[in-house]
Amino acid sequence: MAISNDDIEDAGKGPKEVQTDEGTVKERPIDDLIKADQHSQNKQATSQPLHGLKVSRFKPGGAA
Repeated sequence: MAISNDDIEDAGKGPKEVQTDEGTVKERPIDDLIKADQHSQNKQATSQPLHGLKVSRFKPGGAA
């Protein structure tokens, strides 16, 4: 759930709350959107097998 810069800008430009005869619509605060995006990215990173680490073995060339 990556949030693009355009999504953040659109959320900042729009009204926080809109009320019509049909009902009321409130938008989520930008801070909540950013926190949700960070949580999603952290969850995705920890679900990878090596968590972003590369594992390799070191074998010295001159050892007998």
